[in-house]
Amino acid sequence: MSFLAPIFLVGLAAVAVPILVHLIQRERRTVVEFPSLMFVRRIPYESSERRRIHNWPLLLLRLAALAAIVTAFARPFATVDPVAAAVTGDREVVVLLDRSASMGYGDRWSRAQAEARRVIDGLDTGDRATLVLFDDTPEETVRATADHGTLRAAVDNAAVSSGATRFAPALRLAQSRLATSGGARQDVFLITDFQRSGWARQEDVQWPEGATFTPIAIADEATESVAATGVVLEREAFSGAERVTVTAALANRGNSAVSRLDVALEIDGRVVERRDVDIAPESTTAVSFEPVTVSESNVQAVIRAGTDKLPQDNAFYFVLSPSRPVSVLVVQGDETPAAAGRFLSTALDLGREPAFRSEIVSSARLTPAQLEGRSVVVVNDAALGSAAAALLTSFVERGGGLFLVLGDRSPAGADWPLLPGALSAPVDRLAVRGGSFGYVDYSHPALDEFRDPRNGSLTGMRFLRYRGLRPTADDRVLARFDDGAAAMVERRVGSGRVIAFASTLDGTWNDVPRHAMYLPLVHEVTAYLAQYEVPAAWQTVGRMFDVSSPVSALVRDGQLGADGVRGVRGVVLTPSGRQLTIGDGGAESFALAEQGFYSVRLAGTGSRRPYVVAVNLSPEESDLTAMTPDAFLATMSGSGRSVATTREIEPLTPAEMEKRQSVWWFLLVAGLIALLAEAALSNRLSRRVVPSPTAR
Repeated sequence: MSFLAPIFLVGLAAVAVPILVHLIQRERRTVVEFPSLMFVRRIPYESSERRRIHNWPLLLLRLAALAAIVTAFARPFATVDPVAAAVTGDREVVVLLDRSASMGYGDRWSRAQAEARRVIDGLDTGDRATLVLFDDTPEETVRATADHGTLRAAVDNAAVSSGATRFAPALRLAQSRLATSGGARQDVFLITDFQRSGWARQEDVQWPEGATFTPIAIADEATESVAATGVVLEREAFSGAERVTVTAALANRGNSAVSRLDVALEIDGRVVERRDVDIAPESTTAVSFEPVTVSESNVQAVIRAGTDKLPQDNAFYFVLSPSRPVSVLVVQGDETPAAAGRFLSTALDLGREPAFRSEIVSSARLTPAQLEGRSVVVVNDAALGSAAAALLTSFVERGGGLFLVLGDRSPAGADWPLLPGALSAPVDRLAVRGGSFGYVDYSHPALDEFRDPRNGSLTGMRFLRYRGLRPTADDRVLARFDDGAAAMVERRVGSGRVIAFASTLDGTWNDVPRHAMYLPLVHEVTAYLAQYEVPAAWQTVGRMFDVSSPVSALVRDGQLGADGVRGVRGVVLTPSGRQLTIGDGGAESFALAEQGFYSVRLAGTGSRRPYVVAVNLSPEESDLTAMTPDAFLATMSGSGRSVATTREIEPLTPAEMEKRQSVWWFLLVAGLIALLAEAALSNRLSRRVVPSPTAR
């Protein structure tokens, strides 16, 4: 026992006061009345009597009150060894439990759950624990609780996910959890298969002072696994229909050869073909199936490659849909020669990825019905009436693309909000044998293909004539002629895009149609205006999916009206059967967290097939190569320290120890209680009647 202010202990001398009070002896006298003292002689005498204490309870209360109050002012505290306090105090424990897909191999998950329960059973009554389930993302399932029953229930209810293994986010979460805790001891338990692919690089994880880190390995000495890792889809036209040849990629991750592996192709839940495949150890192979006819969109297909201890990677999910060409409407004036439109239409029809389907219509006969299902409208050197201009404005605002080819028939000074800039009279370059592109913005998605000179150059095109175009500050110039005049300008209007080309595409003002880059230029610009994205047959777990993808596909296919672009509403059915709401306050994107098929059904699509997203495991999750715990710890800390490590704890100062214990407060309360009891007892004793002593 030590004291923060020992000088106050001098006040303990006051304890002697109650003792002296109790030991005072009053002189006993017998009163005899005399008429006069002149006849009485005073004779001194000595008397001796042993003094005794009669009221022990009252004395003890007074002594205790004074001692408690004086000691409280001295601020006592108990000196404690900080190391012993850390060893014997309550613990703050973080349990990191790996639930990634690789933990589904054999009985790994049940063993991991058993290890987690063993850690929980080893906790003392006052110990608090946090349970973190992790794959590529950590989830704090139970946070800092001393209710060990809740922890066990969370472990029992946990399940293997479809996510990949990522150690760093989980370790950093545990680090931050311990940094904010107040436990005397801090422990971290990592229960995992130590998959090597989950530890991409050396991580410097610094635990708080006094914390220990204990890895628990669940890996197997030898693993055997065959995985379906992907598919290749080859399309061909046959008798007016599209047929698709599916080729599956398989990988044998084990050290033993696999013979007569049963590989099946399922379409819409029905097996259409089976193949027997032999795979050498630690090698890959491919197996092709007979072509299948695809007449509907969003057909669910699965490759199933046998069964083994890791069933999740034996299946590969993908979606089959017929290729849908980008629908393009070419609008030109009645006075425009038919050959002008054929140049552009033929160039579009030669496209393959994506394919284009074009149609030519007169600007005077443009109707709303002709715009339904169109992705891009090309106004090929034509003057537009007010009705046609209004139709195209509405079309672009709803997400359509507009390609303005400006020739001598395009009116100068046209006041049209879709035109990116002010249009002026034609500029002739005949005197200098024509101009060329002097600047091209290769950072733009429509022109990125031409960044590499090996793909061809646009600077070889010669322009004898072009229209003057003065863009505004909000417009983006994609290309300029060698005299600085704008050649291609983009403007965003609503949800759509507009690109103006300040010359013709029929060869009357330039040699563009005869140039090798004519087809790629037309295809890239049109695909950009259509907001075309290569349809993905499958996605990977962990990605985010934007609902705008199915909306654009449905609008392009004519299955959803243009009004559906605004205010998208619908539901998403996950592979596990959960429903997610999109639109009307719901999210417009969602995480692909499960392996299998997500069905996206949008309002306004009627009874048509829902849009389907196929999701597969991350490829590296099939690689079960593991690290040893010692190698993992050495990589994490940068040194080969032992599995459990402890750092030195700095001792507490006397003021810190006294502040934590706060014994003075309890002593002061005890002293006040003793004083109240003393007052009550003293008052009671004073009311007693004591008889007078007998006269001698």
